[in-house]
Amino acid sequence: MATLIGQRIEPTLALTVCTLIVAVGLAVPLGVLAAARAGGWIDRLVMALSVLGFSVPVFVIAYGLIFLFAVWLDWLPVQGYRSLSEGFVPFIRHMILPAWPGIVYMALIARITRATMLDVLAQDYVRTANAKGLAPGTVLIRHALKNAAVPIVTIIGIGVALLIGGVVVTETVFAIPGWAG
Repeated sequence: MATLIGQRIEPTLALTVCTLIVAVGLAVPLGVLAAARAGGWIDRLVMALSVLGFSVPVFVIAYGLIFLFAVWLDWLPVQGYRSLSEGFVPFIRHMILPAWPGIVYMALIARITRATMLDVLAQDYVRTANAKGLAPGTVLIRHALKNAAVPIVTIIGIGVALLIGGVVVTETVFAIPGWAG
């Protein structure tokens, strides 16, 4: 029984962690960028992509990615799973496509990051830091993002449940032998 659970939990955890890394690694910088350029074309583009990413079902995104990167371009494998013990490159090649349907989660993080950053950027201490002549990047990262981190980390933690629920669909689409397989 323990062997069967061990075989099934590894792919599910690997997929969840890879999706989390992709989603957080892209969403937080995009949310910060959108807040820094509030009202501009970058802000509108990031928010439009967030709405689109949150509106399209995970399986539609997955099949679109399969068609583009596995069938049409023939860059990545369509399905299956390779353990990290089989090598890092085969593991990553089999995790790239399944991790990207987490764009739904990425859209949520980007929107929360933008909203929180806009709130923090309007605070007096940020205006004071700008008035002192600090570099805009320093103000954005060291002052604003640091103070906006609590809601962002909270939504990342809560969203892990969303990822675990979405892993079932992703594992089915990509034939990964995890909990759903």
